[in-house]
Amino acid sequence: MTTLEEVLFKAKEMAAAAGRKALDVADLAKMKMKVLDNEKAIDSAMEALGHLLFDSRVEGAELNEELVNELIAQIKELEAANDDLRAQMDNTRGRKTCECGAANAEDAAYCSKCGKAL
Repeated sequence: MTTLEEVLFKAKEMAAAAGRKALDVADLAKMKMKVLDNEKAIDSAMEALGHLLFDSRVEGAELNEELVNELIAQIKELEAANDDLRAQMDNTRGRKTCECGAANAEDAAYCSKCGKAL
């Protein structure tokens, strides 16, 4: 290979790496937006739960157990989705996520927060 061919080869490699990094950044932004959307939905469900409880205690309305259970299930589902998204984000950033929720370096053998083997 000539020097010019080597330079062109390196330039192509750098362009490909930059393209992959741009995709990672775009994916991270999408995941962050989804986490924020889920957090807003969690807040709305929590507010609805609060209104149900308030109405049942203060205004004497009957507590709708079916609706309470639906809201709790919705909150749990959204929280689990956010946990998955955060783990994907850590993976994209080159981190390992422990069961305790702490992000660790990709080459870490043990969690920096709880000490559990990764």
